[in-house]
Amino acid sequence: MKKLLLTSLLLTISYTIFAQSKSQLGVRMGLNNAKVLNSGLDNKSGLYTGLFLAVRLTDSYTMQPEIIYSNQGGKASYRNGEDLNINYVSIALANKFFVSKNQGFHFILGPSLDINFDDNFINLINDNGANLEITPIDLAVFGGIGYEFDFGLALELRYKQGLIDLDFNDSGEYGGNAEENQLNRVFQIGLAYKFNM
Repeated sequence: MKKLLLTSLLLTISYTIFAQSKSQLGVRMGLNNAKVLNSGLDNKSGLYTGLFLAVRLTDSYTMQPEIIYSNQGGKASYRNGEDLNINYVSIALANKFFVSKNQGFHFILGPSLDINFDDNFINLINDNGANLEITPIDLAVFGGIGYEFDFGLALELRYKQGLIDLDFNDSGEYGGNAEENQLNRVFQIGLAYKFNM
């Protein structure tokens, strides 16, 4: 009985919060400047694009679940221009903290789960007979700043740091130190737009 009451109470509170909040669907798109840390790869340009749902819970806080396509990896000039391309679907939860009540300038913080659905890394066999592949998922944290205009357009600058080793350095394919983790690092600059619903 207590579990039923507690569940009912939580559902009522959640419904009340979301019913009083203003939710808007939107799109994000822009440019990535990506690098794989502790490898021989240089910075590489790519694109990101996707959808989000902005849930304005208070005057100064918006919770924003996102699903984003992001092209990352690194530039490998010493391999005849064959860059490492890693294509991720990122499922993120951006938390936006506004400096004033009237939108405008804000800080962005959050986590993301990045799923590698395609890459051009050539599967190799190491000296122990193991098949070498890039790690299929990455956990990342991100932070940034932005400015949102009254008509729904926002300018954003974000930094995203991967936390899981890509685990390809044993191949010797991209240089770097095999003793150190190869981590994604991405700077993002772009636009976001919220549709009026």
